[in-house]
Amino acid sequence: MSLQQQPAIVTGAAVEVEALRQGFNNGFADYKYNMRMEAAAMHAYLQRSTIAPEDCAVLVARENGRMQGVGAALLAVRGDEAWCGGLSVAPPYRGHGWGRRLMERIKSSAIDRGVRRILLEVLVSNDHARSVYRQVGFKTWRELLLWERDPRQGLLPLPYERLEEADPVQTLQDFYRWHELPLTWQRRARSLLNYVQRNDCIGLTIPAKDRAPVAYALVDRPRPGQLPARLRILDIAVDPNAALQDAARPLIQALQLRYIDSVLTLTDEPADSRLSPILASLDFRVYDRQYELTLDLEERPPQTVR
Repeated sequence: MSLQQQPAIVTGAAVEVEALRQGFNNGFADYKYNMRMEAAAMHAYLQRSTIAPEDCAVLVARENGRMQGVGAALLAVRGDEAWCGGLSVAPPYRGHGWGRRLMERIKSSAIDRGVRRILLEVLVSNDHARSVYRQVGFKTWRELLLWERDPRQGLLPLPYERLEEADPVQTLQDFYRWHELPLTWQRRARSLLNYVQRNDCIGLTIPAKDRAPVAYALVDRPRPGQLPARLRILDIAVDPNAALQDAARPLIQALQLRYIDSVLTLTDEPADSRLSPILASLDFRVYDRQYELTLDLEERPPQTVR
């Protein structure tokens, strides 16, 4: 790869979404997890997350005679709150401050939009990215856990309760309020609604004796051909008025029974949530950790009046 001219940062409005996708993919090429997105997946990700290209920053450079996206910082805005949906710089361009400058650009965009707070998540092990975020002013808020349970760990006790399928949109609308802690941007009601309305998802509930649900889970349909299949739990919640052991445990046991050959996964669960001890007791393991960071833009100094 030959670097033929000084790269530059432009807004997402100045380039095609394809350049934004290139910057995202090139920057995450050596990331711990596969983040690469094809064009359709990128458009869906932007829509789900409420990311407008004009709020994003793209690092572009001319490589082999063509302008290419070689880095990106994505920004989603909802009201007075925003979320950084990804910061990435391609390996040949690292070490020159481009990550910090990309973050400063979307920070300016957020201020122009009247945002009071920006959120993001970063792997605990990603020391370099955490350093960049600290330079921009982000502070650690809380720890998030990424859980999984492999079917090779054995069967869980059989539950007496049976899962009942439910419309995922209606389930979110009726029961999302059960969450007692605020969740990450991608697990908020609006993000989940955007996702389930476009994808083939399943809503599952555990009923009480009066047939009213006391716990629910939203899951992606397992993809055929994956061995072992991975079942992504998009969201899970328990009625706060129900006994946790009598609602959360049978829900998870029934999920494992229904998808007996699948690895169950749940990402970005707050470490201090009521579900974390239940997951641990059912042989789920924490396969990674993230920090959720916040940047309070109301702390910025007042602008000089001209």
